[in-house]
Amino acid sequence: MKYVALVDCNSFYCSCEKIFRPELRNRPVIVLSNNDGAAIAFTKEAKALGLGQMCEAFFKLRDLVKKHDIAVFSSNYTLYDDISKRVMNVLREFSPRVEVYSVDEAFVEIEAASAIDLEALGQKMRMEIFRKVGIPVGVGISHTKVLAKIANKLSKKHTGVCVLVDGPQIERTLRDFPVRDIWGIGARSAVKLNMLDIKTAYEFRVFENTAMIQKLLTKVGREIQDELRGINCLSLEAPEDKKNTGNSRSFGHDLYTKRELREALAQFASNAAQKLRNQQSVCFSMSAFICTNPFKNGPQYFGEAGVRFTSGTSDTLKLIAGAHEILEEIYRPGLGYKKGGVLLNHIVPKKECQMDLFNKDPSDNGSLNHVVDIINKKFGPHTIKSAACGIEQEWKTIRAHISRQYTTEWSELLEVEL
Repeated sequence: MKYVALVDCNSFYCSCEKIFRPELRNRPVIVLSNNDGAAIAFTKEAKALGLGQMCEAFFKLRDLVKKHDIAVFSSNYTLYDDISKRVMNVLREFSPRVEVYSVDEAFVEIEAASAIDLEALGQKMRMEIFRKVGIPVGVGISHTKVLAKIANKLSKKHTGVCVLVDGPQIERTLRDFPVRDIWGIGARSAVKLNMLDIKTAYEFRVFENTAMIQKLLTKVGREIQDELRGINCLSLEAPEDKKNTGNSRSFGHDLYTKRELREALAQFASNAAQKLRNQQSVCFSMSAFICTNPFKNGPQYFGEAGVRFTSGTSDTLKLIAGAHEILEEIYRPGLGYKKGGVLLNHIVPKKECQMDLFNKDPSDNGSLNHVVDIINKKFGPHTIKSAACGIEQEWKTIRAHISRQYTTEWSELLEVEL
């Protein structure tokens, strides 16, 4: 029989930092957001000291960090992304059906004959991921994605694996599970459900007026209700099923010139194009935005626009040109911009892309992008890049506590003394 497992990495950013630093094994660790502004990830040792409030300003924690010798790291997304891929590759050894839901969690379709076999399979997943990658994970297993999410949340209170497939067991669990904590039910939806005297997942599950649920929570809310009933509504998605992808960052300082913004958007477009090619997809449109710092006094502005392509593309140069075309439309002089980004839309598998009869360049620079990808994979990210991305990139995010890129830079590989 087929089941759904949700595998979630524990304190993922912190766990990535600890892989190559054994001296941090029992030491409290926190990881900071872009520009080292706030704490966004904590180990259990850090939480035991009273930390753990998401996005708490780092300057407020400095005394506590010094007092308890807490290890502090800037976000090292290159490292985290590479470790994430290694975790997902281990999961593919258990099943060809893996949906990478986020950088630190994935849904996996598995088969087993009994709950005992599911427990053993979940434990094997945990052991293999830790043995091959060094990341601790929790595993929740059930009939649907929503129930697997609930099981995963409970796995942290068990042995790291929670199997939720028995009817009476599911009912007991849902009776004690707050409706606000259900995956896909946000704070506003929880308030609406509370107005119907629905406070637990079980009460939501057995509520009979499905038309009312659809009216309040749309079709998605009804699907979540059916998932709680064990009816599969949310199927696993393949990478090519993604509708959009993108890249955005906060800048290290406010940007005032169009030249700096052109560099930043070119880099973001390059990163997004790489994601497309990695999943063998193309996009038919893109949008880009720039915005001022909402935490500063003064004029505020958010500019966003989009462009369409006559044929699907994953070409870095075409996407950079599109980002620059958008910038010309949305840029307003005299303002200090703190953040920008690009979003690629209408994504389809490359093999299903229908070419436009009047496209002047049907090649999409495929050969050039292929060579660049090979070189960057061998010698490290951004070894070769478009000159539009700039050389110094003074706008880059501030990362005063950045760790080494242990797995993607030859010069930063771990050194072992014999």
